Amino acid sequence: MRGKLGRAFWGIFFIACALFVVLNQMGIWTYKLGFWAAVGTVIFAISLLDGLINRRITESVFSIAFILMIFAEPLHITRLVPWSILLAAVLISIGLGIIFRNRFHTVVYANKKIKNFRNKREAITDHIFTDTVSKEQGAHVVVDQTMSDTSRYIHSKELETIDVNAKMSDVNLYLDDAQVANETVTMNVNLTMTDLTIYLPLSWQVESNMASTFISGDFEIDGTSNGGGPTLIIQGRSNMSDIKIEYV
Repeated sequence: MRGKLGRAFWGIFFIACALFVVLNQMGIWTYKLGFWAAVGTVIFAISLLDGLINRRITESVFSIAFILMIFAEPLHITRLVPWSILLAAVLISIGLGIIFRNRFHTVVYANKKIKNFRNKREAITDHIFTDTVSKEQGAHVVVDQTMSDTSRYIHSKELETIDVNAKMSDVNLYLDDAQVANETVTMNVNLTMTDLTIYLPLSWQVESNMASTFISGDFEIDGTSNGGGPTLIIQGRSNMSDIKIEYV
């Protein structure tokens, strides 16, 4: 993850430098950035990328807020510095936290007395976001989720394929009672800001053909297969999402 963060930062940094040079030569951007302002911009840019990649709302929002304050003069928003921007950042952070619930992590750094309010936020929004539990028995299982949580228990007798399309969701798939039609089961995934957890019997094996990008997220296998069973082939795309395999 750190390697991805470093590549992303330096790539965006040099693109931003090129854009600054062009705009400066065209006379569109004539603002001269001081040494400490430049240092602050680099620090908060790194913090912003770290927050986005690790899905931390507060870090991302406040990083943008501090960058806006650094460039308040050329953006003509000096009247908003600092309290209006900080208040807006707090309200935006709370609002996004409610919308995305546990898809992002909410951390507050400004005051040591302010605790992580994620648990309180979830208690308030439990009546808005509901969890669903269902059983699937067909050969072709399809999961479509948007901003919700679901647990699917697969009891298919001749399972062949599983399609998972999810955005800002938590998806749990239980395959410990599934029987396959052939020696392999293909899982096609299209994930955006989603946590996908797959529960497999110890005899199952896993093959990953996931497309790799710098925002693809983590692919984790908890446990070791003892072999002898079918192979689950996972393929597709994962943007800012984590996939975890747990053997049961």
